[in-house]
Amino acid sequence: MSGERCQKSSAKNALVSGLIGIIFFLIALIVFRYLEVYLSWPLFLGFVDLLYDNAALIIIFSVLFMFGDIFASFAFPFNLPFPLFNAAASVLLVSFILGILAFIDSWYALGIGQALPVLKLVLYPLTFIVVLIAGYLSIFSKPEEKPPGDIAIAPAVVDEEGKKEIPSWEEVGGEFRQAVYDLVRRIHDELNLK
Repeated sequence: MSGERCQKSSAKNALVSGLIGIIFFLIALIVFRYLEVYLSWPLFLGFVDLLYDNAALIIIFSVLFMFGDIFASFAFPFNLPFPLFNAAASVLLVSFILGILAFIDSWYALGIGQALPVLKLVLYPLTFIVVLIAGYLSIFSKPEEKPPGDIAIAPAVVDEEGKKEIPSWEEVGGEFRQAVYDLVRRIHDELNLK
């Protein structure tokens, strides 16, 4: 019961913190636009325009990260989508960072403008794959969570005849997680032998 309450509160915390971050970003955009009227610094004006041009992108990857945090707070079978959300959000974040690099290159003529399209071709799929694999490894490499000493695991359900036990969802999830962990560990060991 307390583990379930903890999961709900951490999901609620992820939702609230994600929404607060988006609201602060929107407030900062409004303040920057207000300051833009009084400041005549071209670099600041260009940066504010960059933020306004990419506001939708920033909000989208913030929402995706927020959904990833929400799913990550759930127990095993329900946390499987979180690496997908984080991987998609990471690709959008890399896109925004490359936009900032292009902006800096346009102001200071660093000469990295020609390398950015090639960098996009390499970084987008690489970022997606690395974040996705790291997310799933974080799910399957966690040891099975044991409840505190005063809370017992729900016993397996026994059918009417009392002959056959039906396993609980916690047991099924634990066995599945252990099987995937063993598979990943065996692949890792085989790759290290070569």
